[in-house]
Amino acid sequence: MFLSFKDLQEKVNFTIKNEINLGLYRIVQFLEKVGSPQNQIKVVHIGGTNGKGSTLRFLETVLIESGLAVGVFHSPAYRFINDQLAVNGTYITDEEMVEIIRVFNEHGLAEAGLTEFELQTAMAFYYFATIKKVDIALIEVGLGGREDSTNVMTPALSIITNVGHDHIGFLGSSVEEIAHHKAGIIKRGVPVISGEQNPAAKEVIQKEAFMKESPVYFMEEEFSYRLKEGKLTFQSAKKNLEELELSLQGDHQGANASLAIMAYLLLMDKWDMEYDERVLKEGLLKAEHPGRFELVQKEPPIILDGAHNEEAVDALVNTIKMNFSNKRVVVLFSALKDKPIELMVRKLEPIADEIIFTSFNFPRAARAEDVFQVSELQEKEFEEDWKTALQTAISRVDGNSVLLITGSLYFISDIRTILTSSREKK
Repeated sequence: MFLSFKDLQEKVNFTIKNEINLGLYRIVQFLEKVGSPQNQIKVVHIGGTNGKGSTLRFLETVLIESGLAVGVFHSPAYRFINDQLAVNGTYITDEEMVEIIRVFNEHGLAEAGLTEFELQTAMAFYYFATIKKVDIALIEVGLGGREDSTNVMTPALSIITNVGHDHIGFLGSSVEEIAHHKAGIIKRGVPVISGEQNPAAKEVIQKEAFMKESPVYFMEEEFSYRLKEGKLTFQSAKKNLEELELSLQGDHQGANASLAIMAYLLLMDKWDMEYDERVLKEGLLKAEHPGRFELVQKEPPIILDGAHNEEAVDALVNTIKMNFSNKRVVVLFSALKDKPIELMVRKLEPIADEIIFTSFNFPRAARAEDVFQVSELQEKEFEEDWKTALQTAISRVDGNSVLLITGSLYFISDIRTILTSSREKK
């Protein structure tokens, strides 16, 4: 498995740009050269600020349980770049990645000027259309939506989980500006499901859907859910479901699961497939989402959670309170510069007995000392080297405490690589 595109380049030479450069022109031009694979597959396009990964995982397992071949493209990687591309839970192989790059090189990859994410997206479309030929592909938006490189096809269904303060500077600073980018994945006549509750953001989504003549299904309007004592109740015009159990922890997973349920119901209608409650129940119980309240060590507990904006931190804090209220909480934190860092830190401080701030090797990563300065917690320190910070954090926990590692999803990916590798060696 390849840890990075640099590793892949050692196997087969190709050109790539390591930058963020929103826009669809480059990828559309290149995809045309390889047969426009994005137009050869059925897609559910999933965007939103928080919950899109968990929603994807719930929908994936339900559809696999239905007997479908389900492709998944998500970002960032959990551990290897291979894990961003999978069919029915099996990652793309090294050999398949090399083969795709060889084909792309023959069709002008060197001249295309693609960014890393654009190349990943192009590989996903080609893989699902040509090599594995899936029944349905679940494609997660990378950044925003309207100008995101995944936004080059007409899906069977669009999902916008919600709109929060994310990627400030790239998407805008107001909820309305960010919602405009998210709503860009809505396509003419294609149904869209959304869990958004903010009236200003809902209005933006509603207007885009009206303009595109797309049916829109809002949570708490066309469908609703309740999560009580770990059991989910779902209601829509056609279905009332009770006593559903979820594999993922946290009250916020009720919203994500209900989006997936609504998506499943709409897809079954669209494809004239038979609804099966057993399939739904089994699928919801099998979903796994690495890096989202993931317990990577039981004693003492080490939890990874990619809470990468203030709304995600709110959900994380509530889940920590529910599960570890009697434990001392040590936090290891690193985030990207374009996130609302001060707000995120403020929300973490009430549950944290100690915070260690760090950084990691990523162009947009914030310096540990800069984040340290915004914290008002008494027990705090910083260490720029994340591997050293990780060892320090682990040394601070015992049987009466829990280590919570959070912040950037890219940071969590690096941490998972270290922790899961050491666990496998034992």
